[in-house]
Amino acid sequence: MKVYLPLLILLFVSWTHANAADPKKQQQLQRDIRELSKELSSQQGESRDLQSEVTKLEKKLGEISDKHHQTEKKIDATLSKLEDSVRKQQKLDAELQAQKSGLAQQLQALYTAGEQSHLRLLLRQDEPSDISRTVRYFEYLNENRVTRIQGIQKTLNDIEAVRTAIEKDNSYLQELNKTLEQQKVDIQGTLKARSFALDNIKGDIRSAEKKLSKLKTEEANLQAVLDRIAANKAKEKQQTSATTATEEQQTAKPSSTEATTKPAKTTKAEAVTNTSSATLNSGKAFSKLRGQLPWPVSGKIIHSYGSARNEKQRWRGVVLAAPGGSKVKAIAKGRVAFSGWMDGYGHLIIIEHDNNYMSLYGYNRAVYKKEGATVNANETIAAVGNSSGQSQDALYFEIRSGTTPQNPARWCR
Repeated sequence: MKVYLPLLILLFVSWTHANAADPKKQQQLQRDIRELSKELSSQQGESRDLQSEVTKLEKKLGEISDKHHQTEKKIDATLSKLEDSVRKQQKLDAELQAQKSGLAQQLQALYTAGEQSHLRLLLRQDEPSDISRTVRYFEYLNENRVTRIQGIQKTLNDIEAVRTAIEKDNSYLQELNKTLEQQKVDIQGTLKARSFALDNIKGDIRSAEKKLSKLKTEEANLQAVLDRIAANKAKEKQQTSATTATEEQQTAKPSSTEATTKPAKTTKAEAVTNTSSATLNSGKAFSKLRGQLPWPVSGKIIHSYGSARNEKQRWRGVVLAAPGGSKVKAIAKGRVAFSGWMDGYGHLIIIEHDNNYMSLYGYNRAVYKKEGATVNANETIAAVGNSSGQSQDALYFEIRSGTTPQNPARWCR
């Protein structure tokens, strides 16, 4: 591609000089220009197709990685359930042994007394009251024996139910492990396909101006999202203030008897806003956590905040190199304001904290949280990747106050 543009210019100049000199040369130059133009258009189309293929593969990788994460969670839950079942079975086995022992002692005592022991005891009694007590005693013994036998039968049924549940869970666990292995194979296959497509793109030489234009567009798209989040936050704050002012006014100056006896109704939207604010502002304020926050992933900073990204841009966050698939953790409690794909940042998640602070996590292989979800500090929210055409596995990480970038190194330790 790089060769064709100068060649087209050279041909055009040659065509200009040859315009009046030789009609045959003129026609040949025109044919050459048309052929080169077709070739150039074809290569540009191939480049766009390759980029589209990379994006498609990265989105597919995100879906598979998310399913992989969910399968791991199911395996953990099944293992926990199996541990509970085994403990329950051990307890039931102990109960069964105790019940068998008690029944065995009772039967041993009955055998020792002889087959006619009940009748002999009755015939020995002279007083009717003694006979009545003896009969009642034997009734108690028989009732106790029946209860013990029924208890043993119930315990046996419980043990059988637990064993069936354990077998079912073990079977389910085997299926989950098979699914997990297949998902790992799918992930590796998708990564290879992505790497191949990316290599093809790298072979397509593009000018520095086009790269810079693309980066600027991607940065502008991110800024637009952040501006929208900030505007929504300001709108929520304004609605909350208006609601509070209205309630205070109604409390101070009730317009009717009904107004003084019934509290003002809160709309569904206002209730969500109030709940969200209460959730995000609980505990220590984000602004007080400067220098105390953990890094979202353990890795080496390969691009620091403020360092040169190219001749006209600087990094607004940091890039942390880490193994692909590593768990990305939220640095503080907050609410997911954006979760999805963004060109240049790949699978991106933005968490809104209190006092208009935000944290951004990009280049992920997959994101695990939906927009509107509340996350806790140190909760897994994504997996490290190299989406949107990055050359290596890494995490792009930003902290912003409103829409103004902050140096993450001053916040995290």
